[in-house]
Amino acid sequence: MNTELRNTMQNTIDHFVSPNAEILSIKDQDLAYGTSAVELKRHEILLRNDPHDWSINLISKRASLVERRTLNYLNDQSANVPFSFTLNMISNSREYLCMQDVDYETDYNNLDIELLQKNEQAALADIHAFNFEKYYKLQWLPLLDSKYIQSVLNEKWGPTWNNAKSDPDFISHFGDLIPEIDMVAEHIVKDMDKVLRDESSHTLIHNDLHPGNTLVYKNRKVYFIDWEEAHYGSLYIDVALRYREFSQAENYRMLMNSRGLNLSEDKFKLNYTITSRYLGLRYMSWFLSKWKDDKRCLDELNKYINMTVS
Repeated sequence: MNTELRNTMQNTIDHFVSPNAEILSIKDQDLAYGTSAVELKRHEILLRNDPHDWSINLISKRASLVERRTLNYLNDQSANVPFSFTLNMISNSREYLCMQDVDYETDYNNLDIELLQKNEQAALADIHAFNFEKYYKLQWLPLLDSKYIQSVLNEKWGPTWNNAKSDPDFISHFGDLIPEIDMVAEHIVKDMDKVLRDESSHTLIHNDLHPGNTLVYKNRKVYFIDWEEAHYGSLYIDVALRYREFSQAENYRMLMNSRGLNLSEDKFKLNYTITSRYLGLRYMSWFLSKWKDDKRCLDELNKYINMTVS
């Protein structure tokens, strides 16, 4: 282990575990790369604080400046995110971030799903409400605007979609939906521009809140991880991806209103629907080239296509 990572890890332990703990040993485990192809490692660390020895798990990654700053900012708010530490909060290059391994003590065979859903919605509403219309504090975050939407469609969705449309198997399976998806794509930048210009929905957003980025902590709390794509923008980006049943999204709306916002039912439903279509396009690109080889990918592709044409 290099010195920089070791020092980052020791500082993480000093700040969040015990300032007097001595590292006795470290076992490293490579984790799968995320969509950003950033290497992740889990570290099982044996600690000693006389007269006790115990072990903890930490995660390390080479994180972007946006993720390092976002996690630090949200930790200061006691938000439901992993505790984290970095030695460098200035450089635009990727630097080591050491953070809490959220779910290594979670028993996934014994979960109260209803309780967790309730706690998750409250935790996300807290983050959105606390940072509502605070761009003056969050100007270091990139702004999610129509240019961003256009770049996602051009760089991620467009090439994979054009390849899929020339695939006979795709045409056989999804051909009836191709014209409808093309029509949505033709208008989605203009439609999303109206959503994104609505400053009454602006806050700090995760911008990649799929199920893999929500983890259960000790069977009771839900933590949000991987803030690589964090932006300042419309809360609908998070809500429409995370809550696919509108009843869940409506419950979130009421939670936000109870925190002082005024999200009207009709406007909320319209913006939720428009954003769902954009997110369907964005995320189907992950599966357009894989759906024939993996049933899970086919199921995911069907889900995102349904979001697009709903």
